[in-house]
Amino acid sequence: MTDKKYYVLKESGTYSNALEAYGLAELILGLTHQKAKVSIIDKGIYYELNVKEMELSEIKYFDLFPYLKKKDDKEAIEKGIKNYIDLDEEKERKNRYNDYLKKINEERKKIKNLPNAKPILAELDKKIEDYEDKPIREMDIITGVNQFKALDMYKKAYFNLYSNKDSFQNIIDVVLKLYSDTTNNIEEAKATISDLKKKKKIKDIKEVNSLQLYNPSMVKGAHPSKSNDITPEPVDGFWLQECLKIAGSFNAMVIKPVQIAKQKWDNKIYVFDVNNLDWDKSKKIFNEFKRFLKGNTSIRLDINSILLMSKELIQHREEYKSSKSFLKKYRPHDEIKGFYAVYFKNMGNANSPTNISFLELPLFIEINSYKDAKDWIEIIDEHLKIINNIRNSISEQDESGNIISLLQKYRQFLTTSDIDYFYDFIGQYSIFLMEQIAKKNYFTKPFSEKLMEVFLLKADNRISEILQNQGFRNIAKAIRKSTISEQYAKSKGQQMYDIKYGLAQELLRKSAYKEDLIEFLSEFIVSYNQETARMVEKNKGKARATIKQQDLEDLVKLIDEYDNPSLIGKLLCAFGYSLDRKEKEDEPVEDENNEFDGIQD
Repeated sequence: MTDKKYYVLKESGTYSNALEAYGLAELILGLTHQKAKVSIIDKGIYYELNVKEMELSEIKYFDLFPYLKKKDDKEAIEKGIKNYIDLDEEKERKNRYNDYLKKINEERKKIKNLPNAKPILAELDKKIEDYEDKPIREMDIITGVNQFKALDMYKKAYFNLYSNKDSFQNIIDVVLKLYSDTTNNIEEAKATISDLKKKKKIKDIKEVNSLQLYNPSMVKGAHPSKSNDITPEPVDGFWLQECLKIAGSFNAMVIKPVQIAKQKWDNKIYVFDVNNLDWDKSKKIFNEFKRFLKGNTSIRLDINSILLMSKELIQHREEYKSSKSFLKKYRPHDEIKGFYAVYFKNMGNANSPTNISFLELPLFIEINSYKDAKDWIEIIDEHLKIINNIRNSISEQDESGNIISLLQKYRQFLTTSDIDYFYDFIGQYSIFLMEQIAKKNYFTKPFSEKLMEVFLLKADNRISEILQNQGFRNIAKAIRKSTISEQYAKSKGQQMYDIKYGLAQELLRKSAYKEDLIEFLSEFIVSYNQETARMVEKNKGKARATIKQQDLEDLVKLIDEYDNPSLIGKLLCAFGYSLDRKEKEDEPVEDENNEFDGIQD
């Protein structure tokens, strides 16, 4: 067996070259009848493809990517194309699925307030999961080709290969030589193709422009030959590279609609960036990731992408699947670095990239044992649920006012791995949570106290002593009993104490200075104990536990020791507005919104 290495230069600064590398991996698998083992490693200035079992005997033509056919496409019939996707048929399938989702959501609205709503809602979820006529996995890609006005160029790239089925070997020789070293000499490859055309060894080769869908930095007119010559002419590309990018997109690209107004949508494109991973494994992970990725707004999609990919990477580890020990430290970031993300503004007749960014997977997710892996799956699931229910209405996601500020802080935390952004987020979220529960918006969820503790101990090694401090825990519990717990008790007609609605705002404000925080907590404890004493007298001993003087002294000692009152205040919010397991079980039930397949035509 022969081992080979191939190289794809990283020149664009966008997902363009990543798609090229993934397309090359697909080509190699096709050439070896899926027998080769391809791994892709990011080497900084290029991607390195390590290929094991690279056995090439007789090279026969195969479709690197499917043909996209419309009903009036006579060319496909005339040329006998069999591997195609029928665009009109798939559009109808998508519409049927959306109609089905609408019907299910109407049923959910009718039963969500019934006493036995939970099992019925679960049954409706099962119906959606079991629905057989779902849109194909590539629906976003093929719709994107149409929407980005790329269909003509896509077909040219396809026919450049298809028309040379009998001389496929010649084209493959050019491709493999092009990527055999780190120079990627495009001019030499173009000259070879030109020579093959002259000798009539290949035919019907059409020029293919750099399609913006696959080359987001190649905006029309932005790359002129002269600095004073900006024209709206398309940007020239090399058709072989474009073919590989198209092939790579089917296993690495997600196109999601972003709602900016009623019936008005932009698009956001994500392409994962491999750090060091087997290509077959990458595809399996990506397929699962794509199936679960949801969100109609830009920041929420960013967050969901990072969390979901981290979860899928953990779940696909052999150690996790077989419940075995991890022999060495593992981070999802070690395998997939993150995502290239590009925001495309819908300009009517065109889509224009307005923001090109990179979303890095968190560095703080570290796994040393099977238990660590299970913990992180639970943590990620809870964070996904909470983030996706930061909204003002169960039927709509929005990013306005306090919501956008909340989501931005959480996204900053994920992409920078700076825990202080999470503390900023949790302080704001405590306020938002109380506001929503007061409005009976029970789809907005509190964190679990246990998972909050597990998460913070993993993400911040500074706070172990704080969380072990009994005074801190007792005062956090008192905050919970005065706020979120009592608010839920009120929803069930069981309220006993006053609800301290503004406590989180005041706690965060007073946490700026040590003396102010201590004074605020002292006053809170006095008020809390007095109210508890009145209830003891009224109910003959049946009431909540009071806060002891020792609890306050323990916490004051922590405040002095850490000399960071703001951290203590935010941690009190984090635990004071989380629920323990029993309280979580008693939460009011609110069904979650089923998101339509909002791919825009």
